[in-house]
Amino acid sequence: MKPRTTAVTLLVLLVVLGLPASATLTAVASGSGTIVKADTVTLSGTGAVNGSVTLWIIGQNYFATKTITPDKKGNYTFIIKPEETTRFSAGEYAFLIQDPGADRSFEIGPLLWNDGSMRITDRGKVIANIGAISSFPMDISPVASIILNASVLPDVDDTFTPYYFYVEEPAVHFNRVNDAGNLPDLTTGEALLITGSTNVGPENQLQVTIRNTTSGDLVTSQTIPVVGANSNQWTYSLDEPGLPAGKYNVTVGEQKYTTQGSASAQLTVREYLIAGNSTFIPQPELPAGVTTYGVLLPLLISGAALAIIGIIMLVSLRK
Repeated sequence: MKPRTTAVTLLVLLVVLGLPASATLTAVASGSGTIVKADTVTLSGTGAVNGSVTLWIIGQNYFATKTITPDKKGNYTFIIKPEETTRFSAGEYAFLIQDPGADRSFEIGPLLWNDGSMRITDRGKVIANIGAISSFPMDISPVASIILNASVLPDVDDTFTPYYFYVEEPAVHFNRVNDAGNLPDLTTGEALLITGSTNVGPENQLQVTIRNTTSGDLVTSQTIPVVGANSNQWTYSLDEPGLPAGKYNVTVGEQKYTTQGSASAQLTVREYLIAGNSTFIPQPELPAGVTTYGVLLPLLISGAALAIIGIIMLVSLRK
């Protein structure tokens, strides 16, 4: 999946299946149409005047319902917390908002059997067999369609408004790493600054751990925020004098609700070379394809030319 963007608010008019024209559905997630495990998802609406509202959540190997009572003005809010979204599987999820209609009674409902299979009922009578929840596919649309079609049966005034999300695994990326997974080298005394991006939403935090590669010892561990702008970014910094000379493994990931989606990079900190009372600072590496000889040769030629010109001028002055 493509990198996530920052949290956005989506407005969808609920003009489907007879809901009031003024009703709206607001879906809030960490990206447009996308949920990442550990995200908080909020579904809010207005115009619910029939006593209660039920949310059906259907995805790969997953099913749940939530029923709430709107306030006196018909406003309602469903909150799906990180503890629940971490149990989602990657793939498409259907969120179906069910209104009981003018009779204020739900005709359409789920019936879960002990073997893990699920039926759809109309006032308690089985009208469709969806099958085992454990076999729900990544493309959940066919399953959702069976439920939606039940609402158009005769004498059923329940209405469903569907909304779909794609669920992704958490992912973390480092900026400025080479193909071997190495960050740019530092020298002792320098401050450390590491940045990157993630599809995890700004409501979460990332855990940064740095270990000595040779000994495996933990050097430091810290939580850092995810900042949503044009994309979800993270920054880790360590002020001067930074880290001692050595090789380090830097790991960044969402650790509160899931250990998946972490990423690691290698960091080398080089020590200043001391000679006498002077300090030798390592010189920057030459660009690829450029040798020391290729850099010094033009300087030697220029120096020789200046020396020849100086000799000629000296001879001319003596004459």
